[in-house]
Amino acid sequence: MERLFRPRSVAVIGASTDPAKIGHRVVANIVAGGYEGDVHPINPKGGEVLGYSVLPSVEAVDGPIDLAIVSIPAAGVLPVVEACAHKGIGHLVVLTSGFSEVGEIEAERRIVEAARAGGVRILGPNVFGIYTAACSLDATFGPGGIVPGRVAIVTQSGALGIAMIGKTASESLGLSALVSVGNKSDVDESDLLST
Repeated sequence: MERLFRPRSVAVIGASTDPAKIGHRVVANIVAGGYEGDVHPINPKGGEVLGYSVLPSVEAVDGPIDLAIVSIPAAGVLPVVEACAHKGIGHLVVLTSGFSEVGEIEAERRIVEAARAGGVRILGPNVFGIYTAACSLDATFGPGGIVPGRVAIVTQSGALGIAMIGKTASESLGLSALVSVGNKSDVDESDLLST
């Protein structure tokens, strides 16, 4: 779990130049949150997001990646998981919905099997992301502006997690971590509480 909460480099797979897209909002929150590690936006379409050149794939990244945030359609997740395993990425946060929460149990099982075969841990799918004050990483598509502090929140519900960002800010409560577990296909509360 160390690389999940203290990644030295983060890839955003499905990064977008469109500010309305989740893949853009995640990159924007990472930048605005003050993360000082390496940021690698990934999208085969290329382009530039908030001053970062967009690479076509994780294989195109020169150097290791500790954490990848996945925000692409469900049909493309399995090959991305396989590519991330081949690259040696330790953790994936799969924002993508369309798996067991809508009855696609077999598709979810396949991504978990592919991840485990490559030594990769999956948070999700169907999550809003992760915030960790340990390295000032806001890799969520929530409203941003999370205040660092000493309270950690683990939630299944993405909507509740996003609401907690606003509630903790209005109550002047700082967060050490905010994690959505979503479908809990692999990483669950017991994994997170042990760190």
